[in-house]
Amino acid sequence: MSVQPSSRLADDALPPLAGPGASDDERDAAILARMVARYGAPSLEHYRRIYAQAGIPWPGDEEIRRLHPVAAESAA
Repeated sequence: MSVQPSSRLADDALPPLAGPGASDDERDAAILARMVARYGAPSLEHYRRIYAQAGIPWPGDEEIRRLHPVAAESAA
């Protein structure tokens, strides 16, 4: 018997997968939506580290938010 961690969402609580006639972009978007729903989105700081490690110039916070899912800022 397999026990799943309680922090994981049941498959029926996740956004649906793309249908069989979906384009590659539609499949990618559906998988990304499920990953974000299950595990959360990366923070801006995470993206900054990745861009720096890859040697890519930082395009700015708003451009990252436009291009990628970003975790909400925590109120500290």
